[in-house]
Amino acid sequence: MALLLTACSTAGPSPSPAPSPSPSPQPSPSTAFYLRAWYTQALPPRHTFNWLAMLTVADGVLLDGNVAIDMIFPGPLTVLPIARPITPAGIAQLVDEARRLGMLSDKTDYTGGQPMPGARLGQVQLIVDGVTYNLTGNPDATIVCVRAPCEAAPGTPEAFGAFWQELVMAGTWLEPELGPAQEFVPDRVALLLVTPTAQDLPNQPAEWPFDTALTDTGVEFPGEAGARCVTLSGDALAAVWPTLRDGNQLTVFVDDGGTQAAAIVRVIVPGDESPCPDAA
Repeated sequence: MALLLTACSTAGPSPSPAPSPSPSPQPSPSTAFYLRAWYTQALPPRHTFNWLAMLTVADGVLLDGNVAIDMIFPGPLTVLPIARPITPAGIAQLVDEARRLGMLSDKTDYTGGQPMPGARLGQVQLIVDGVTYNLTGNPDATIVCVRAPCEAAPGTPEAFGAFWQELVMAGTWLEPELGPAQEFVPDRVALLLVTPTAQDLPNQPAEWPFDTALTDTGVEFPGEAGARCVTLSGDALAAVWPTLRDGNQLTVFVDDGGTQAAAIVRVIVPGDESPCPDAA
């Protein structure tokens, strides 16, 4: 999956991570088709930092963020979406469903009124034939639909909920148009580096593979005393990727000075923005 990215700087023989000072790459307005669906909720940024997009379709690949994780501790350090090639016919079916349910109009708000405080909302960005649609709605605003197509009056909050449920089930009803599951290797990853917390089990140290000290890495993260946030790509991501891929919730990075930091990992899918603050 090709995506233009800003390379991180290097220092000496090992890369020294730095957050990208420019906005994250976004789909071009001329893109024929793009889809990303994700949840938002009024929670402290730390609690939503590692939320995966629920579904992304870009460059002929479907990324399913509905990943089943064993409810055991320690869980994996990094959760990756499931990547599957999607045919043009499968993309056409997604467009047809969006059109049938009235999602391709000038309307952007499908919440059906003022959302309850703290409510979880669904966000959908669609690009169809070069036209961008940014939609917000209640993903639960419909009766439960167990099989696509889900029925609702077009252009209503219930239609948004129906479309959302179809996206949740995309791996089922689009199965004939999907290729085999592949390992998704991200081009960009954001790390929130925080003070390790005491655990019943001992932490598992991992070498911080950069010259920059953990306390100087990236930028400060709002609302988290001492936390640092960094966006990695290119050689910097390659240097730390084995630990992110194979580590678990007990993994802590240790730099040359002996400072330790636990990492919260955000896999950045195509078109997504890094949750790290702009360093500019």
